[in-house]
Amino acid sequence: MKDIIESLNEYGFSRNESLLYSHLLSNQDSPAYAIAQKVGIPRTTVYKTLEILKKQGFVSSWIKNGVKHFSAENPEILTRRLKAKEQSVTQALPEMIDLFNLRTTHPSSKMYEGKEGVKEVFEQTLSIIKNKKIKRILAFSDKNITEQLPKFYRNWKDRKNEAKAFTQLIVPSGTPMTDDYKSYEFRETRVMPESFPFEGGMDIVGSFVAFFSFRDGQIYAVTIDSPIIADMMTKFFTYIWGTLEKNGE
Repeated sequence: MKDIIESLNEYGFSRNESLLYSHLLSNQDSPAYAIAQKVGIPRTTVYKTLEILKKQGFVSSWIKNGVKHFSAENPEILTRRLKAKEQSVTQALPEMIDLFNLRTTHPSSKMYEGKEGVKEVFEQTLSIIKNKKIKRILAFSDKNITEQLPKFYRNWKDRKNEAKAFTQLIVPSGTPMTDDYKSYEFRETRVMPESFPFEGGMDIVGSFVAFFSFRDGQIYAVTIDSPIIADMMTKFFTYIWGTLEKNGE
């Protein structure tokens, strides 16, 4: 039941909506007072929440012996609603992207905290790669990204490869040349000298630059969307790249 409630919360239900809908899935044809007793929510709150779910089409009601009873609709309605929302957003997406690109003619910066924030930044880079058909990523990275987000990173890397985007990667000395770091078809890896250690990471994708930190368990990312800054960082990267030998085979 806990997994169902958490899934409904992620879908967009409030805590009370999730509790009531999940309860009704296995307790059809229930009056509000009985539901209130089972889930431990005041009856007035139960009535209000059920009416919200009814208006949204997730719950139905009828009068039985003078008392209003409630039932949950088939949960397949959840996926139908998601598909309808996705179709609606997909149709409007090109216009929304045009509006967003107008705004981003001015430099912008943002900070993202925690693992979910870092994941969001990686998803943004992948979106830029696909939408702007960028075929090259310039990156510095220590080994912390794969240690903190192993499954996510490998899935992201597979999707990046599907977009046929090539990565030039610079890593610190001592980085293990596993599949996560060694050179292959879609990546060339070069190693910094031992005298120049570094922590964290940086990705350059077009005019988008993302900085990552994993030090002392403080996971966060800072992004800057600026052609001038991206060009400057690209030149720094290119200079350093040219001083390093090809490695990571």
